[in-house]
Amino acid sequence: MRNKMTKGLVLSLAFLAVLSGLFFFMNRDRADSLPKHDELTTIKSLGQAFVEVAKNVQPSVVNITTEKTITMRPWDRFGGDFFKGSPFEEFFKGFGFSPQEEGKVYQHKQRSGGSGVIVDKEGYILTNNHVIEGADKVKVRLNDGREFTATVKGQDSRTDLAVLNIKAKDLPVATLGDSDKLEVGEWAIAIGSPFGLEHTVTVGVISAKGRSGFGTGTYEDFIQTDASINPGNSGGPLININGELIGINAMIIQPGTGIGFAIPINMAKQILNDLIKTGKVVRPWLGISVQDLTPEIAEHFKAKEKEGVLVGQVYQGTDAGKAGLASGDIIISVDDKPIKNVGELVKEIQKRKVGQKVRLNIIREGKPLTVEVTTSAMPEKAELEKKKEEEKPRA
Repeated sequence: MRNKMTKGLVLSLAFLAVLSGLFFFMNRDRADSLPKHDELTTIKSLGQAFVEVAKNVQPSVVNITTEKTITMRPWDRFGGDFFKGSPFEEFFKGFGFSPQEEGKVYQHKQRSGGSGVIVDKEGYILTNNHVIEGADKVKVRLNDGREFTATVKGQDSRTDLAVLNIKAKDLPVATLGDSDKLEVGEWAIAIGSPFGLEHTVTVGVISAKGRSGFGTGTYEDFIQTDASINPGNSGGPLININGELIGINAMIIQPGTGIGFAIPINMAKQILNDLIKTGKVVRPWLGISVQDLTPEIAEHFKAKEKEGVLVGQVYQGTDAGKAGLASGDIIISVDDKPIKNVGELVKEIQKRKVGQKVRLNIIREGKPLTVEVTTSAMPEKAELEKKKEEEKPRA
């Protein structure tokens, strides 16, 4: 009897061992896929880092609302001059909307909004120029609920930046980072008021740097990110994982999703100082119009160079003409630093001061030359357009 019981016990234990082995092998892959304790701790730490960044930065992020007076003629609501001379013109005359009726206008208030970030204890706020452009009234609401009427301290349409000022005490201030040190793949955190949803936090990475060619202004050097940016985020901060301000969110591409662009904070720093001091930005300028050297242009000018910038026009009254720079010259370096395209030329010139001499290495009719040009103050857009118009060939 005892032998039978022993034999049965042995068989039972063997059966359990087999089941245990099968269970182990069946669940081995699943077990290996589960995070280990250290990995889980790391993931939790990263999540906590996002929480801490949001807590520290959100107080310095503001919601901006603007009010603009729009003046319209009565018939503007029905297409304006589009109907002039058409059969519909007679129809609208009966309702007092004829384009021939002079002096009849009406006004309405247009309201819009965006975001901003406090960058100075004195109440200076960085935002986008397009957020407050043309506004009659600008209001700012802080994270703690306080509301202020803001003064527009200065605007710069070429970089789409603007500075507001509010008179308040105990203001939280964002820490400015260094956008030159950014690496593609770094964490990026956007904070703002998309669609009016204040203090929304989204997370992504730095997708690319140095993006340009969108036609938004003269100076484009955008940070690209996949941190979700929507209408209302404009003017708000882009933050790194250390909680430092690395960019001002500025635009998205329609109809694409998941692609946003921010103005690097290093560009914004100089603009900020100029707008606070003088309300405008005075930039160095060579006094020329330029374009990238394409293979077709290089072939046309019989140039061996594959990179550089072609001088299209030399404006009268600037030192570029006096120094001997001419249309058709190809600029290949600035103070011996090679120049590949227009963007690099603009960046290099903007590092100089007004009245500073710049040495340009150029190619003219296949021959290398060196020209020294003294920078002057860049004219305002209206003045520059007038110059272009005056210098057009006339019959």
